[in-house]
Amino acid sequence: MNDIEWMQQAMNEAAKGGWTVHPNPMVGAIIVRHDQELGRGYHHKAGMPHAEIEALRQAQELGHDVRDATIYVTLEPCNHYGRTPPCTEALIKAGIKRCVIGSVDSDPRVRGAGIRRLQEAGIECVVGVCQNELLELNAAFFTRTRDNRPFITAKWAMTADGHTATATGSSQWITGPEARRDVHVERSKHDAIIAGTQTILLDNPQLNVRLDGTWKQPIRIILDRTLRIPLSHNVFDTTNQKTILFTANHSAETAPWQDRGVCVEYAEETENRLNLTQILQTLAQKYTITTLYCEGGAALHGALLDQHLIDQVHIYMAPKLTGGLHARGCIAGTGIDKMSDAAQFSWNEIIRLGSDIRLSGRLRWS
Repeated sequence: MNDIEWMQQAMNEAAKGGWTVHPNPMVGAIIVRHDQELGRGYHHKAGMPHAEIEALRQAQELGHDVRDATIYVTLEPCNHYGRTPPCTEALIKAGIKRCVIGSVDSDPRVRGAGIRRLQEAGIECVVGVCQNELLELNAAFFTRTRDNRPFITAKWAMTADGHTATATGSSQWITGPEARRDVHVERSKHDAIIAGTQTILLDNPQLNVRLDGTWKQPIRIILDRTLRIPLSHNVFDTTNQKTILFTANHSAETAPWQDRGVCVEYAEETENRLNLTQILQTLAQKYTITTLYCEGGAALHGALLDQHLIDQVHIYMAPKLTGGLHARGCIAGTGIDKMSDAAQFSWNEIIRLGSDIRLSGRLRWS
């Protein structure tokens, strides 16, 4: 097999890591000599040995000498001490001759340093094999470490004519039980859920996972510029779930929120809106939030869209029609003047959930 084919095998290994490696990237590695596989491995869980170490360990267990072999690894080997020792030193010590790397690591602690260390030790490095596929595989990790913000999925449920509520605000329920259960599953896959003031005031949602069994609860991110949401609302119940509240109201007494266990953060405001860029940077840097599920409402979705901050959409569509010029829409914001300027995305998945469907797509910003 050639470099691309071996890297595709390494990608298959990487994908086995799934959610358990979060917030670290999924990484796979395969050691080869003379087109014969000597060992393979993947990163199983944050804090456990990296993929390169797993591949070296398997080769040793199988009795293979890896000196002068090639290692295919989906992400640049680390060159720093974290919860595990540097992979670069292990590869050098093992006598690896050639390292084929899918993508440079965007983590500032690595970002080319691993490649330089290997080259200094005389190991040939080939970088960028299957890079586009690997950037997609770890899109959330790269967004946080490269763009300094979480990977954002905008979610909404709507009727077939594009409404999230009637003109009177009635919205329960647009979709059926199968679709609503799927939303809870998706919530559990994200680090955090974000919602704006109007959504909380109108719907008083819990923004949690309510399914039988043990599920990971996401952190709630609540945006309330002037602290209008009453403390009695569901999102401030922190018994089993963490809530972070962003506000611009520096003069308000925040002790009542903090006494309830709510983390209060301040953000700048521009034109009566909280600074989303600052908020997202805080979430990425201070709280290591990598995946963010945006449940709106329309104003927050619109602000994110206007600033090109939506990475993915989950649209739950019900076979219902409400009509009405004043029914609530999905996305507000500034909007565009010409259809040619519309944000475009590609469909990733279309699945049926009872009588409803979920449309999933990735936005591609230039």
